[in-house]
Amino acid sequence: MSTSKISVRGVAITHFAATWFMVGLIWTIHYVHYPLFAKVGEATYVEFQAAHVERIGRLLLVPWLTEGLTLLALLWFAFFGGERRLRVPVAIGAVAMAVVLVISGFWSAPAHGDLADGFDAAVHHRLMNANLLRTLAWSVRGITAVWILCLLWPSRADSSS
Repeated sequence: MSTSKISVRGVAITHFAATWFMVGLIWTIHYVHYPLFAKVGEATYVEFQAAHVERIGRLLLVPWLTEGLTLLALLWFAFFGGERRLRVPVAIGAVAMAVVLVISGFWSAPAHGDLADGFDAAVHHRLMNANLLRTLAWSVRGITAVWILCLLWPSRADSSS
């Protein structure tokens, strides 16, 4: 087994772990946490919103950064490092990450900014709709992370030679 195979697999395993952490987190946010925004109550909503943004930001910083850096490494391996078989899932994953970043930057973050002064049902509805698309894009990322590992994992035929 060559050193590059080990490093590609190591990157792919790290990528898989970070991606699936984020998939689980975004589904939890979408299905559990964001819907509860409407139930918090006016008296404590501003404090709640600020705490949400701060705590979620701290929670996702390292895994999301790891996911992004390992995606960049996988792009390099797929397009410049001789791992041509990874091109399709890595490219699909990169497009899905671009969707996540655009939605996060242009819809989710501004919605949280708008909600910082108090709950607004229209803004919350906009946040939920945008986040559904972001959640689906992250789910695509999870599927591509599995696909990448499947392509890199040795088969029984590979290990017997």
